[in-house]
Amino acid sequence: MDETTTLRNQELQRQWYGAPLSELCRDLCTLFSVTQSGLAEILGISPAMLSLVMSAQRARIANPDAAARLSAALRLAHDVRAGTVSATDVREILATIRASRTPGQDSLGTSALPPAPAHPAPSPAHGPATDPDTHFVLRLRELLNSRAGAAEILAAAEILEPDHPGLAGILRTCGTGRTDEAVEFVRRLGVGRGTGDGHG
Repeated sequence: MDETTTLRNQELQRQWYGAPLSELCRDLCTLFSVTQSGLAEILGISPAMLSLVMSAQRARIANPDAAARLSAALRLAHDVRAGTVSATDVREILATIRASRTPGQDSLGTSALPPAPAHPAPSPAHGPATDPDTHFVLRLRELLNSRAGAAEILAAAEILEPDHPGLAGILRTCGTGRTDEAVEFVRRLGVGRGTGDGHG
């Protein structure tokens, strides 16, 4: 592949993911203490395919399930660094990501169809160290991100803002914002599982 195509693919990756996938995937391997093959297994693709996107021979992962898993893994990495997800919960969350399926999405993990719920019936909380409000936010974010990418969520919030600013705020904060901000937002609204009837 010529250098121009590689550079173009890297620039597309920056637009879609914020950085080239070579940097992001190596960072995930380091943070989660997995090999490149181990990361490929979590994403549900072959090591060869992961190598192609990391070297920018491909701009993105074509499999929509794998693309959505990558987005979820990147979100998890952000939350671990922010301290909103305990390191003791990471293994279980990675297992959930690995098992997840997101039908009705395109190869960026954004919604292509108006589908039924994408995830299996909720399992117990991500881990004993995750408080109910954080777990509520993570599950809500997981649902939103399974149906739309960040750009779509923000676009929907813009449409809702004039007539439904409360809904717009929920989409923006819980769908694309920092987890700690979303948890505080949910606590202010009094809708988290820690403030409800505890059913779940």
